[in-house]
Amino acid sequence: MKVYYFFKSYLFDIIASILAVVLAGLQFSIFLSVVVIVIYLFVIIYLRSREKDFYFIPLDDRKNKDDWIGTGKFEYSRISESFLITQSDPGYIYSKCLNWSDYRYKFDFKIRKSCLGVVLRAVNLSNYVMMQINQAGIRPHLRINGGWNVWEAAAAGLVFDKKLAKEKWYTCELTCDKDVINIRIFYNKELLFDEEWIIPVGNIVFSFPRGPGDPQPVNIPFPINLEYGSAGFRNSGDEKALIKNVLIEKI
Repeated sequence: MKVYYFFKSYLFDIIASILAVVLAGLQFSIFLSVVVIVIYLFVIIYLRSREKDFYFIPLDDRKNKDDWIGTGKFEYSRISESFLITQSDPGYIYSKCLNWSDYRYKFDFKIRKSCLGVVLRAVNLSNYVMMQINQAGIRPHLRINGGWNVWEAAAAGLVFDKKLAKEKWYTCELTCDKDVINIRIFYNKELLFDEEWIIPVGNIVFSFPRGPGDPQPVNIPFPINLEYGSAGFRNSGDEKALIKNVLIEKI
């Protein structure tokens, strides 16, 4: 998979290089050789400046963390040859997709303790959708201005027919299409789960204490604005999971 996405990422660069070598081998005049080199440089500059429509991050090396934004423990594990996410309350998001809207987010994961929080449509680390995958099902979360609204798996219709096992590798594929999130989970290419969840619209009301001596909380509505944003992961406290082979691809 890593080799495939390497060639997919640099396909035009490879083709341009081959053409340059072929043209140079034809022993054109100095003028034509210069023209070929200039054209080649412009092609490379154009391809490098063009926005990519996918990113593949294998998470098999410490350097793979460079483009992630967040705090907490998100680091390479040499034993499992993957990344461990834990003790990260805000989570981590991939910095190169902050303005993306509709995309597919695919990765391999292993639940080590409790669950894996999967972040979608993250405008920043205080506003995003999170699908919390545990052994029994998926609990959708909305984080708005740092506050949480949570749906239990049964209420959201996201209970697994068969519980996931700890310490086994699964593949998760989430597709964001407007306000619909399609969730699919595989084990050794066998489809185990395929459901949708709709991102709510409108406002979410959070209650805040007024202050000492006033037990009546004040309710403040916050608009849900999660039409675009990057993807990532979050595990708080002692929640632990391993991740590798991350693919973020526009649809």
